[in-house]
Amino acid sequence: MTYSEKSTQLALDASVAVMALSNPECTELELLPLKPRRMSDGEQAQLASRWCGRNLKPIGILGLVGTTPKCALKEPLEPEQVSALAGAFLAYLSVLFNDSFLAQQDGAEIAELERLFSLPDSR
Repeated sequence: MTYSEKSTQLALDASVAVMALSNPECTELELLPLKPRRMSDGEQAQLASRWCGRNLKPIGILGLVGTTPKCALKEPLEPEQVSALAGAFLAYLSVLFNDSFLAQQDGAEIAELERLFSLPDSR
């Protein structure tokens, strides 16, 4: 299976997917969201403005399939590079899920208060 086929399949199967960009040393990393929400044109332009002089190139797709992180890389990476990439993806997931949890928590608190106020007054 080619890289193109692997990366496309991973992006389709994953609930969360990003395209990883890196410099050759893997000291500079950027993750472009593909799923569950793609970047807007404005967000892409803002991100692209930070790339100047960083020599970033696509190195692969990272995704979360079920509860398993997976990757489709264009080329093999050194262990240190894989470790840096995994750390960046885990940090991305942490922020993504924490923000999602906080948004859901606000809605859950309101629903619980509405439920409490709808109970009959037994005094």
